[in-house]
Formats: sequence, structure tokens, C-alpha cells
Amino acid sequence: MKKKSVNLITAVGVLVVLSGAYVGVKTYVAKQEAADTESAEEENPEIISIASADVKSIKFVIDKKEVTFEKDGDSWVKSDETGFPVDQGKIDTLVSSLNSIKAERTLENVEDASEYELDQPDNTITVTTEDGETTVIQLGMENDSTSQEYIDLNKDSSTVYVVSNSTFSSFEGTLYDFAKSGVFPTVDSSTVSKISVDGKDSSYVVEKDKNNFWNITGDGETEKADSAKATSLASTLSSVAYASYVNYNCAEDELSQYGLDKPYAEITVDYQEKVEKESTDDENEAENGDEEVSEASGDENQADENADSETDGSESLDEDADSETDGNESSDEDADSETDGNESLDEDVDVADTEDSEAVENENTDETADDNVEAEDTDVTESDDEAGVETADTESAESSEDAEEDSEPETEMVDRELVIQVGDQSSDGGRYVRVNDSNEIYTISEDSLDTFLGKTNADFWDLTVSYLSANNLDTLDVNYGGEDYIVNVSRETSEDENVETSNNETEDEDTTDSTSSDVADGNDVEGKAADDNTSSGDLTGEDTENTDDSSSTASTTSSTSVTLSYTLNGKDLDSTTFTTFYNKLINMTAQKRLTDEFKSNADPEMTVKFTDIDGNEMEVEYYSYDTNYYAAVINKKVYLVNKMTVKELFQAFESVTGEKEENEKAETTDPETNASTDNAETETTEASEDAEE
Repeated sequence: MKKKSVNLITAVGVLVVLSGAYVGVKTYVAKQEAADTESAEEENPEIISIASADVKSIKFVIDKKEVTFEKDGDSWVKSDETGFPVDQGKIDTLVSSLNSIKAERTLENVEDASEYELDQPDNTITVTTEDGETTVIQLGMENDSTSQEYIDLNKDSSTVYVVSNSTFSSFEGTLYDFAKSGVFPTVDSSTVSKISVDGKDSSYVVEKDKNNFWNITGDGETEKADSAKATSLASTLSSVAYASYVNYNCAEDELSQYGLDKPYAEITVDYQEKVEKESTDDENEAENGDEEVSEASGDENQADENADSETDGSESLDEDADSETDGNESSDEDADSETDGNESLDEDVDVADTEDSEAVENENTDETADDNVEAEDTDVTESDDEAGVETADTESAESSEDAEEDSEPETEMVDRELVIQVGDQSSDGGRYVRVNDSNEIYTISEDSLDTFLGKTNADFWDLTVSYLSANNLDTLDVNYGGEDYIVNVSRETSEDENVETSNNETEDEDTTDSTSSDVADGNDVEGKAADDNTSSGDLTGEDTENTDDSSSTASTTSSTSVTLSYTLNGKDLDSTTFTTFYNKLINMTAQKRLTDEFKSNADPEMTVKFTDIDGNEMEVEYYSYDTNYYAAVINKKVYLVNKMTVKELFQAFESVTGEKEENEKAETTDPETNASTDNAETETTEASEDAEE
């Protein structure tokens, strides 16, 4: 027993020792961490701590000049030029960078400040707080290998601090890097109708005509433009942006330093912009709305006056009120019987759901009107109360809808003009520009401007040789291989019946929404359906006559189709064969236009003259030009077309005339020639074999 007690005491003693050791180790670790933290703080001490809210002004060197920005209320201004468009966010960033700056190293007892280029600092930052305290920071040499920079504080170069070279990077740049730049005007390319470029090297105008097709005008001539190229030019406007801000208030006598007194080029764009309607329009609409409300109020007042006059002018009615009150049951019964027996009254009741009930009731007999007046005074007729509630709800709903519509601003499209004056080349690889006679000068990259500049009208020419839809073709005269051919186009119109419905079906479709009460009551539906069918724009003359016939029980809609047929020199021509050729003809596209004078000693291999259904003519001549091209000449314009493409056109026309089939038959239908040829080939082969043996 004594031995067990000794062991227990020993175990407890060991546990106490271990616990003490654990506590000791934990305390040591905590002290060591605190020491390390303190050592780290001593190694990277905070040398600058200025709260942003305390800064009154900040001065530093920009473009080798000292510039001061100071607080004016809640905004920063340039102290010597309050009109300068200061970028508020940029200055806020500068100030916030001074909230806490720590030194990565501290060099004390420095004797030679020039060793760190602090005798001629690269920049000097002076910060003044609201309480008048000033902090001066001089920026010296940068060490590129360590990405560090040397600075001193308050011009005390005996102590030099080493900080990251990115600490004061936000103070770098030109003056206009600290200015709030404008934004290039937003242009919706789909609304662009005209682009004019007037430059020293070239001038041209790309413009939409009344049919929304692009045309190109240059050198005094206007012709159709390539739609894709013109659209691409307009689309470029949406990506144009300013590259840099140069001058926010350029005087007229300063334009010459940017080459804008005599611009290198001027780009003018006509487009449209969606804007809210002017207040005058809103006021007019408000006045119109007031007039409508006044008219409605006038109608109600008039109805009230009628009711009052009827009440005031019927003394006998007031005197016999008791007897009439006692007889109200019979009046109600009469009213009910009249309602049940009269279909027109049902219509009036339905109308009363959305209009003033008194106006409807005044259309009835005087006796009915008197009963209605009494019903209002005594609240006997429940239908009038329900009608009044529904009317009020309807008017309230309409008022809410009107209010919602009024709350949404109405917009309209207005014409706009964008004028870009382009000046000299700038140091950033762009050109100086001035937009809409603004005093602000910017630069735009030459890549953006080259889309417009340096172009000629030839760059926008449409290279389609000759296009005329077959639907508009009347005759096609072709001279090929010295032979003349004429293709005539005939048109046959046919009508295809698509839908045949009874009058009852038409009623359901045509009258459900607009005349729901008529459909419910079955009044005059057939007559209205007949009227609707007669006025339908899809009906032909025959269909209209059938509809007008009172005995007709069905309405028919039809579509008109036109079938084209062709003859070649008076003989029927296969439509597929001809359209294959014609599609190649009208879709012929050149690879380029020849601007030099074209002369040929040979006759054209093919001449095609189009005559449309209005009598207009267009002629195209195809000449062999060189080994690569055919020259397609039309109206003195010369298109150079790939030679293989034209050859395919010729082959397609030979299929039209039948020459291709005849040539193929001639090659295969002479048996004697083929036989002699085969024999000759056989004899030659045998002779060759004998010689080899």
C-alpha cells in the first residue's frame, strides 16, 4: 500500500513539472513572436501617415513645373487655373497613397546627399494639411536592380529612406494625365446617312439615297457604292476614341501649333440621335390631357344638371314620392321586364359598365329617366350602384394607366452633325483633332483615322457588273459568236385560294375583341362580318363580287402569283436552263475597275443588252483582256473579271442556244470516223508491238 502511494505522488510531481514546462514554453513563444513583430516594425517603420480628409493642398512637379492642387469645398482645383478640368479621382488617389508609407530600409548619418541624387531631386511633393502642417517629400534616385527609390523628409538628407519605387508612381505623368478627359461623341452607325471627307490628298462623299442605298461621289461623279464597304465605314465611328487630352481651352491663335488652323482633313458625319422630347411638347400633351379631362367633367356636370333640372322641375314627382316609393317594386319589375325583353337595353347596360350610367339612361324614355333619378335618391336600384362602382374603378384604372404613360419620357429622333478637324501628327503616334468647333484638343490614333483618310471614291465602287432582277426583265438581246439572239419574257398571273371560311367563323375571328358585346348578344354580327370581308385588302375582284352577293355563305382569301416563261427567237425556252445562265450574268462581280482608257482592236466576244419592263436599257460588252481577265465594259466603265468566270458564262449561254449539246453530239455521233480512228489506233499499236519484238 505504501509503495502505491509513493508511485502516485511521483506521478503527480511529474505532471506538475510537465505543466510548468508547457506554460514556460508557451510564454517564451509568445514573447518571441512579440519581439519578432517589434523587430519587424523597427525594420519597416511608418515614416508618413497623413489622413486624406486632413489634406488641404498638394504640390508637386509636372512637366518640370510646380503645380498645386487645393481643396475648394469638396472638389479639387488647380490653384492658378480654376477652370482646369481636374480629374477628381486621380487627385484622390494621390492623397490616399500618403495615408501610410513605410520604409524598407533607413540610412542614417548620410553625409553626401548627391550619392542618392537628393541634392537635385527628381520630384518634390509638398503636402499641407488643414491645420497648416507641411510635409515635404523629396524623391531621389531609383535603384532598378532592387526596384527601390531613395527619399528624404522635410529636406533632411542626413536620414535617407528606401521605399518601393511604385510608392509615388501615381505622381508621374503630364498635366493632362490629371485632367478629366471628354468622351468622343457616340454615333449609332445605323442612323448614319452621309459621310464627307475633305482632305489634302483626297475627297469623297458616301451617302444614302431615298431608297436607303449607298452612293459614292468623287471627282464630280456619283455612282452606286459597295454596300459592305460603306456600312463598314459608318460602323468604324462607333469604335473611335480619344487617345490623349492635349488642351482644354485652345484659343484661335493657338490652333496653328496643332495644325488645326489649316486642317489636314475634315470629316463630316450626318446621323440621328434619340433624345427626349422637349418640354413644350410635354406641355402641349398636358394641355390636351386637361382639355380631355375638362370635357369629361363637362359631360358629368351636364348630366348632373340634367338630373337636377329633372328633379327640380318635377314637383309632382316629389309630392307623390311616397306613392312612388310604395310603387317602386312595380317599377323595378317593369325595369326588369324591359331589361329581359329588350336586347338593345342589354347593350346599353354593357356600355354603362365603362361610361357614365346617367348618359345612357337619358337615352331612354322620360318615364325611365324619372325612375333612374328616384333610384339615385333612394338607393333602391342596386344595378345603378354596381354600375357606379364599376365606372369609378374603370376611370381609376384609366387614370393610373395615363399616369404611367405620362411618367415614361417620350423620345424622338433628331438630326445631328459631327465635324472632325484633323491636324498634324502628334508625338503619341496619332493626329491632333478638334470636334465640332470645341476649344478642346485631343489626339486620335492614325489607325482609326486611316479608315477615312487616304481613300478615294474608287475604294468604294460597287464591282457588280450588271444586275437586273428577272422579275423586271422584259427582253434580253445577246450577240454571241456572230449570231444574234433575243429572249422574251412572258408573265402569267394566277390566283391561289388559301383559306375558305364561313361567315360564322369570320364573325368569331373578326369581332371577338372589338365587338364582344355584339358577339355575346348576337346583334348585327353577320352584317359586320360581311362588311369586314368586303374591305379586306387580300380579296381579289372575283372574291369581292362573291362577298357582295347576299346569298354568299363563305369568304375566300387568295394570293396572287406570277409565273415567268421565256422564248428564244420565238421558240419556247426551258426556264431552268435560262435562269442558270441569267443568274451567272447578273451576279458577275469584277475583281477591280480599270481607270485607264481601254481600247480593243477585236470585237466583243459577247454583247448583252437588258431591257426592263419600263423600257430602260443597259448594255454590257465582254472583251478578252489578258491571260487573267476579261474586260466587261458598261457605260464607259471597265470591269476586270476573272477569265474562268466569264468562260463559265459563255458555256451556260451555249446550253441556252443548244450549241453545247450539238457540239457534244457531233463528237460522238459519226460512227465511220470513230471506226477509222479506232482502226488506225489499233494498227499503230500492233506496229509498235512488232517493232518492240
